[in-house]
Amino acid sequence: MKPPAGKRLKTADIAEITGLPEEQVRDISRKHSNQIPSQKVGRIQVYDEKAAGIFTAIAHEDCKDRTSTPQDNEERVQTSVKKEEKEEKEEKEEKGKNSATSRLSTISKKHDEEEKAVKATAGGRGSLPSGRVPTQLINTVAMQGQQFSRFADRLTAVEGAATADREAFKEQIERLERQVAALQEQMEAVDSWIHYVDQRLDAGDAQTKKLAKETHTWTEYVRHELTYLRLSWWKRRQLK
Repeated sequence: MKPPAGKRLKTADIAEITGLPEEQVRDISRKHSNQIPSQKVGRIQVYDEKAAGIFTAIAHEDCKDRTSTPQDNEERVQTSVKKEEKEEKEEKEEKGKNSATSRLSTISKKHDEEEKAVKATAGGRGSLPSGRVPTQLINTVAMQGQQFSRFADRLTAVEGAATADREAFKEQIERLERQVAALQEQMEAVDSWIHYVDQRLDAGDAQTKKLAKETHTWTEYVRHELTYLRLSWWKRRQLK
């Protein structure tokens, strides 16, 4: 699929045109930003129309054996870019001459040639090594590893906070236990003092009752004697 001429393409457009996953498109854009014509529009990364061919070329190179040097990869990418620019120029020159049917035929032919070139390269260089893991899978595993790492950090922080809370609660409980023990000692002292006061009051009551009884007996005796003394001599003589 060829991008519309002059259109600014987003990551989703590149993925639709090239047939690559959006994650792989972002990965290629991040690793080969100096080779891919693009610009920032706000927070969105947009690419020139010729960037689709560059993404396809880089993706094909990633599918090859990675035993070649970075310099060889750079040369191959540059060659693919130049080829794409040349073909694009030729296509623009033929745009005014060919009809819509001939243009579609040219695009289909170009796509077939690219597939043949990829198959021929894969047959000459060999298939992907069985021990090599795809870049997308590596990125997925790395992302999951980061998520597990963040989860472990949060779990460690929660456990630390829980431990600190337990220590704080333990100190508060010990302080309350000491306060309760002190209150119990004070209550025992108050109970002892109340018991002592009750004993003293009981003893005082008994002594007061005894004194009152003796006072009453003495008062009755004095009253009786006064009554006797008030009598005349003759009556006192008779009472004797």
